[in-house]
Amino acid sequence: MLNSSIYCPGESSLHRANPLTKSTGLFTVVVTSFLLPPPALWVVSAIILLIGLACGVGGSVIWRYVLLSLPFTLAVFVFHGAILPRSDMQPVLGWLHYSLTGLEHASLVGGRISLILASSLLFVSTTAPATLLRALDAARWPPGLSFLLASPLLLLDQFTGRARAISDAQQTRGLSVDGSPWRRLQALRMLLVPLLTSALADAQERSHVLTARGFRALPYRTVIDPPADTRFQRFLRWSLAVFMAMETAFMVLR
Repeated sequence: MLNSSIYCPGESSLHRANPLTKSTGLFTVVVTSFLLPPPALWVVSAIILLIGLACGVGGSVIWRYVLLSLPFTLAVFVFHGAILPRSDMQPVLGWLHYSLTGLEHASLVGGRISLILASSLLFVSTTAPATLLRALDAARWPPGLSFLLASPLLLLDQFTGRARAISDAQQTRGLSVDGSPWRRLQALRMLLVPLLTSALADAQERSHVLTARGFRALPYRTVIDPPADTRFQRFLRWSLAVFMAMETAFMVLR
């Protein structure tokens, strides 16, 4: 069973790395995924999952990876390999046909999504949302932009707990969450309405609190305890940024 919190505390070198370094690496992987061939995409995805195991977050990362990527990957292979008409369709059994070019394209699309998903899960599993927010503030990002980037991770645990509390309360009042798919959809509607209503009310309240505290009164925020950063990590970030720029230029000009 999955924990409501995506972040998994630890003492690995990846946990201790500056969030800006990890986010730059994540963006580099995303850009690189559009240049790698299908076999390399799946191999790099497996390597990232192994890195998660070495960092002590492999169980959480792999379980979420399988849960999220498997349905999408199957759908992509079925759609591009057997449903979407192509010139090289070959019969398999009766009305069932397949396309080699379709399967190759499905392997490419599925591999890209697999690589992006694996690297994203590794990032959020080893990066505390509060640490990410402090790193953005220490880098003198505008307060509104840094809060916008980090707030989804900060609020995830709260919304997950609230959704569980609403579900328990609705079931106590007689709401059935089991049965036919139609009944499950009706139960989902009864759960989503109060969750979205409370989320909107909470967002308005947070906005008033931040405004009252002068959240955006100054262009930058002073961080008392910024995340640890080193000269090597700063050099690595700039190197990755240059590498991403070269990759982007190559994709545009080729």
